[in-house]
Amino acid sequence: MEEKADDLPRSFYIVSVASLLFQLARHTTQPIFSLYVLEMGASLLQLGLILSIQSVLMVVVRIPFTIVAERIGKNRMFIIAFVIQATAPLLYAFAPNPTWFYIIPFYQIIALGSFNQLAMATASNMASARRQGDALGRYMTFMSMGMFIGPLITSFLVVYISYRQLYLVTTLFPAIGLALFLRYMPRGEAAHRALTDDGGDKPGTLDILKVILRKRNVLVLTLVRTTYSLSNTVFTSLFALYAIKELGFTPSMASLLFSVVGFSNAFIKFPAGRLADRIGAKKVLMAAFGALVLVYVSIAYMRGIVPILFSLVLFGACWGTRAVTEWTTLANTVTAETKAMAMSYLQSIWGVGATLGSLMVGLFGGTLPFSTIFLMLALINVPALPAIYFMKESEAE
Repeated sequence: MEEKADDLPRSFYIVSVASLLFQLARHTTQPIFSLYVLEMGASLLQLGLILSIQSVLMVVVRIPFTIVAERIGKNRMFIIAFVIQATAPLLYAFAPNPTWFYIIPFYQIIALGSFNQLAMATASNMASARRQGDALGRYMTFMSMGMFIGPLITSFLVVYISYRQLYLVTTLFPAIGLALFLRYMPRGEAAHRALTDDGGDKPGTLDILKVILRKRNVLVLTLVRTTYSLSNTVFTSLFALYAIKELGFTPSMASLLFSVVGFSNAFIKFPAGRLADRIGAKKVLMAAFGALVLVYVSIAYMRGIVPILFSLVLFGACWGTRAVTEWTTLANTVTAETKAMAMSYLQSIWGVGATLGSLMVGLFGGTLPFSTIFLMLALINVPALPAIYFMKESEAE
């Protein structure tokens, strides 16, 4: 008999809502981050270097932080992440010059480099094997709601307050998330197992990684996640500049366009996860990347507000579909014992692509036309299509 949604425990939804609040601070400031850095006097090359630092750190720290979480307990790591995520915006708000933007990521990475994979692995382990797409779709819908709520908040507030003041406002969201986590997270035996995974001898990190990297699907996901992350980083870093400089939009309108992306990204994830369970994640992932290539090509040539809006809705849908099917494929490929480490590895791969994308922003953002860059992004994602074709539907042991 098929499991019902109510079979997911309350703690699943607590983790999901807390993840939304954790991410909301970042999604509120993301639409104006490039504008803020440039307003502070940085060049496009410096912006690329700043973004590169953030991306390189994400590559380096995810696996070590997962190991640390196993040692000190995931509840403690969650609390540390919330506290840092709530205080990092203060550093951005009071930064006197662009030099600070090279330093703050070393503090914020403790939160960004530990939270996502721990929360996602926790949510995934609360669902049965045949419901991974459904559960991850639900979890990622909550988590991604910040992608449209945040830019909506930004589009309203930047009319009345400065970028610095916006960062001060965003400290509230992870602070509320921490209060929610501390107040409602269950302390029972089942929750303890899900959040700490204590007990028993475990293989070493290198041994776990060797097992994970023997999986064909993991290798394919490594490639497609790198190409996607690269193109996504370039697009999200430059689109606000493109919208203002070439389309003539205001910063408020540019933020509103990001909200359109976030809306379709968030609300496609639940049906995409259910569809992946039904027809297979491989087919859904192939369709997402095929549509993504067409989106980049269309954005390179379209100028009117209606075509741009349509393309951004489809871009967000591709983003959300790709995300949930990637994680569903991974969850069905590795064992529950290695899931947190596998998710840490794949999260690190995002950082590899983001680093390359950040360098591309610095090198080409000020020299090539935006339309040329968008066409390059389409070409970068083409190799993902034959790679996905060779994926297996499941490799779980």
